[in-house]
Amino acid sequence: MKKLRVCSAWRGQGDCLACDGRENAFFAGLSPDMISSLDVDVHNTSTSSNQIFYQPGGQPDYLWVLRTGAIKLLATSWDGTQRIVRVLKAGDVAGLEALIAEDYAHTAITVGPVNACRVPLKTIKQLCMKHSDFQWELMGKLQAALRETEQWLVDLASSGVSARIRMARLLLLLRDGKSNRIHIFLREELGLMLGITIETASRIIAAFKRERLLVKRGIGSHVYDGDIAGLEKVAQGQ
Repeated sequence: MKKLRVCSAWRGQGDCLACDGRENAFFAGLSPDMISSLDVDVHNTSTSSNQIFYQPGGQPDYLWVLRTGAIKLLATSWDGTQRIVRVLKAGDVAGLEALIAEDYAHTAITVGPVNACRVPLKTIKQLCMKHSDFQWELMGKLQAALRETEQWLVDLASSGVSARIRMARLLLLLRDGKSNRIHIFLREELGLMLGITIETASRIIAAFKRERLLVKRGIGSHVYDGDIAGLEKVAQGQ
């Protein structure tokens, strides 16, 4: 991980990447004056691909607000098999469950380069104690995380639905916000998410490329341009 740079978002510096898209800002609803009155120690982090942010059993000291890139969350089943249970993208918060459970629930691994704001959990607890509005914002993020997890189960585990349809639904879930950018994983990972073979996952992705539903953005990139309207039609079985 690169050297951390102290965040100056709440000290009159408007160029901090933490403020990109304020509708996703973790400190939404709090004024700069409120923040400056607290002992806030937020850092901007730049992390390369395949780096572990945290894992169960680790000391739960921080959470991360994603600015760019993606993080995959892995859970371990009773037989030791790891499965990707959710993917975090820009605006999402990694490690939020540790605020309540006092432990990380997943292994969090970066997918491609990731930029994030690292926030100490003690800072979040301090904000919750002093500002009720922030508590509501936090509850909203927890609810959004639960809703997305449930949506993964509904969209990806539907019985009687073809692998092609479920792949289209998965790609739409991997979409970066409302843009046409889609984070693409290794074929093995896509297969594990959908419960299909690597060969089937590879065949479907290859077909989507031929049909121009997916267009690679650059050599070695984890991000593709997606034909969102076309993928939505496939996801609906059309």
